[in-house]
Amino acid sequence: MRMRKVLNSIPALLCIALLTGATIPAMGQNVKMRIPIIRLGLLPIPEMKNGKSLPIVTTRYRVLKNALLTADVNNCRVTSYKFSMIAPGKGFYGPVYVSGGDLTDSMKRVIRNTDGPNVKLYFEEIRMLYRGDTMDANPVYIQYDE
Repeated sequence: MRMRKVLNSIPALLCIALLTGATIPAMGQNVKMRIPIIRLGLLPIPEMKNGKSLPIVTTRYRVLKNALLTADVNNCRVTSYKFSMIAPGKGFYGPVYVSGGDLTDSMKRVIRNTDGPNVKLYFEEIRMLYRGDTMDANPVYIQYDE
């Protein structure tokens, strides 16, 4: 009788899972290895369009306040990345290769001294350490208009 109740509740649980956006792994799929998404501090996670990251529009103040590349899961950290910046009328800065996930003091100084509009920051070639494996991560593109 108890087993019958469990079996009868499975379709309802599947419907709830699908309606809430949960994913059901295929047989043999390694659920623990979901690829983390990288973002700058607490800024929004980048939206994707046609498999590419869209730029996050924010302010220079928020970029400087969130000066660390982070992942959306625990046990993951950025180990290196390439940074570049384009400011209309002011030229190109970079590329700067950085170890770790922090923005360097010189990068912060350049951002602090470069006002907008349409300043674009590029965080590319991001490498991360996740569950003992080093892997590539999504690029992060940010624009500030202040």
